[in-house]
Amino acid sequence: MKCLDRQTPFIVALMMAIIVGVTGCRTAPKAEPKLDSRVRRLADDGHERYAEGDVDAAMKKFRSAVLRAWAMDDPVESGNGAYNLAACMISDGQTALARDWLADARSELHRGRRSVGNVWLVEAKIATEDARFADATEFLNRAACGEPPCDAADRACGCPTVEGCRDCPLSCLPCVGSKIEAKEATKDCVDGFEAQVHLARARLAAEQFDLATATKHFACACELIHDICSHELHAELQHVAAAIHLAKDETLQAAAHFDLEAERLRSAGNYREIPRALDLAAAAYQQSGLPRQAAERWNRVARIWTGRGEPRKAWDYVRLASEAVDGAAIDSDDCIRIRLSLVAREIEVLLKQGVAPESAVTIGD
Repeated sequence: MKCLDRQTPFIVALMMAIIVGVTGCRTAPKAEPKLDSRVRRLADDGHERYAEGDVDAAMKKFRSAVLRAWAMDDPVESGNGAYNLAACMISDGQTALARDWLADARSELHRGRRSVGNVWLVEAKIATEDARFADATEFLNRAACGEPPCDAADRACGCPTVEGCRDCPLSCLPCVGSKIEAKEATKDCVDGFEAQVHLARARLAAEQFDLATATKHFACACELIHDICSHELHAELQHVAAAIHLAKDETLQAAAHFDLEAERLRSAGNYREIPRALDLAAAAYQQSGLPRQAAERWNRVARIWTGRGEPRKAWDYVRLASEAVDGAAIDSDDCIRIRLSLVAREIEVLLKQGVAPESAVTIGD
């Protein structure tokens, strides 16, 4: 929302290959395309570093993966690498360059006969944050009406519309054993993708204070996500719930949802996004007249950046937390000042190891 900045959600998706038998002949065995182990290792390493918040290291890994894919003329890995590289650039504030890589990802994934739905979702989120609402709507329409990034068997369903959750139900054939599990996994994938579209539409509507539309799409997403075991999706659900509450000027409710988002992100192993969610929670608590709760969240953000070896960023949040504490009614047995002083000492250690502090931070007793 307008009053709370630093929102950059991230989506990662993989596609399965589709092999079609020759018409009029007996079904040929499905030949799995050979995957290059080096490009896979680079991509996996990039995802791990990105989740931990080391965007620079992740970008190097993804760039190497892209170059490796280019060398092999592999459209799928080129597209995946371009998509991942764009995500890093968005986190790094390089939105214009990220959009160039997203365009390349669309072209390569299309050449490799893979879904580009997630690429359009990211484009829509960028447009929403830039207040280009007409563009965001168009990108969401393209995401919704294209093929979901799942197994081909469930691509017959129509796209989500403002009239309802889905145009048609998933048709499941009778299966047994592992086929049931595969079918259920694919259904979860399709439902999850459709839920992401609804959440993006809900957030877009909330940004424009169209609360009726936002609530309707949010309800659709809740229905789709209910039985899906995905901490990432449930984190996004909490984020959009907070955005809707902010549109209603219900900052305390929004703060609670940002707290839940941080919990879900941690459960998902997406540590990179936790400080962003906690920062938003702190700002919402502060706006709700609860500076003590805000200080606790900012203290956690400072600890995160300290743990990641980013003392300058950590100083900023210790300062915010300290100012919030100064404006709060603190009980005699409240240890928030002690906890802040511990973080400040650890930051000082990091700064003495080679990074000169830009300013001093004083925390009262």
